[in-house]
Amino acid sequence: MARSFIITFIAVLSVAQLATAFTQPALVSNKSKLSPTAVSVFGGKKKKDKSDFDLSSIESRDVTREEMLDINKQNNEIMNMELQMMTIFSLVLSAPILYLCWVAFYSD
Repeated sequence: MARSFIITFIAVLSVAQLATAFTQPALVSNKSKLSPTAVSVFGGKKKKDKSDFDLSSIESRDVTREEMLDINKQNNEIMNMELQMMTIFSLVLSAPILYLCWVAFYSD
């Protein structure tokens, strides 16, 4: 009796521990609850926003119409090749299933 209770208790604890993997962790705020003063409001440093990234290293240029048509043609060829390969791969994977269905319906 005690052994089954211990096994059940361990199983419930394991499931409870694993269930937290599907939830967002709670945000812990470690900011103090002090009221703002004149120095902190007007004389403090400006906090750097997370969206302020240095984008100066990114190079950009305009693409001519012919270059864009060439890029689109290359992308179209690549996508068509990928579609053909995915179709062939799915047919190869479905061949054993089709064979088993054939054997199941037409065997004596």
